[in-house]
Amino acid sequence: MNIKLLMRLLAGLMSLFTLGGILSPESMLESFGMKYTPEAATILPFAIMGQIFFIILTLQTINWVSDLTKVAKTFALITAMPVALNIFMALQNPLLFVPAFYIEQAVWSAFVVLFLTTKK
Repeated sequence: MNIKLLMRLLAGLMSLFTLGGILSPESMLESFGMKYTPEAATILPFAIMGQIFFIILTLQTINWVSDLTKVAKTFALITAMPVALNIFMALQNPLLFVPAFYIEQAVWSAFVVLFLTTKK
């Protein structure tokens, strides 16, 4: 696997998460043990917009940078951030230790490892 493919896979996965947030925000939040409240309805579009920004930047980085090994460590750090935040939040609220938590942790952790170990 090369870094270009890995970045495209990351953008595709983020697109799926984004579509879930757009098409069925209630179900997405419920899968993490949260309720879709008026407050969540207000802030969720901003989170989705941030996700879209990152998708665009990920895809554009492929076009902008000729040697993607230069950005691999940065993308490893970026994909490690949700892992750290999820662990912190779950430790604050043990109710967040639901199956979706473990699946999301596994996916993000896999990307961290792949960005650190994939060459070219």
